[in-house]
Amino acid sequence: MKVAILADIHGNFDALERVSEEVEKVEDVVVLGDIIGYGAEPEECVRWVVKKKAKAVLGNHEAACTGELSLSWFNPRAAKALLWTQEHLSSFAIRFIQSLPLVISDFLQALWVHGSPRQPIEEYIDHPFVAREVFESSPFSLCFFGHTHQAEAYVLEKSGRVERISFREGGKLGILPDSRYLINCGSVGQPRDDNPQASFAIFDTEKKVVEVKRVDYDISSASLKILRSGLPEYLAYRLELGR
Repeated sequence: MKVAILADIHGNFDALERVSEEVEKVEDVVVLGDIIGYGAEPEECVRWVVKKKAKAVLGNHEAACTGELSLSWFNPRAAKALLWTQEHLSSFAIRFIQSLPLVISDFLQALWVHGSPRQPIEEYIDHPFVAREVFESSPFSLCFFGHTHQAEAYVLEKSGRVERISFREGGKLGILPDSRYLINCGSVGQPRDDNPQASFAIFDTEKKVVEVKRVDYDISSASLKILRSGLPEYLAYRLELGR
């Protein structure tokens, strides 16, 4: 079985359409939060997730749109983008967002979350020290997460060492029974690891291999839509930089 793992689409439908071409033949799709926010086409992204019948979890941007997370938690650009997003989502999209769970724990013997197992929508796993604390806080063997917009993994080896692995240019990781894993497939719509290519992963459950892939998409189109929408200009420019 092959499962596509997407995270942090952030209203970037140009990037999502390109990734969609790559995942047409997989058996299942999981979306790890932040379908919306920043980008100019949040409604289109939500409807793609619904049409795909993807399993999805709540991200911090969805939580802000439904009032579960205060806008004061966000920086000014993100907060402005969220207010814009709220105005451009249909009641159908809002109802779907409200239905999203914080965590999926009953699929493929893995944990699926936006932020981290201990703080599902808020915590950033962005350092081996944080990863170690997360490993110690919960008994999971394999966890897929998003939120940081960086494609990478943290592996807790049998020796007790935590290894950080970057997938800035993509790559494969075999899942071994004696190790524990925190895996971030990167961001579809707003990568922040200095690589502007859209990022996603394919999990081959039979071979026990996770492959992170990076693909080009029409960044100019996505940027122009942001500029024309009235969203903060910075959100358009950062797509070119992958930051």
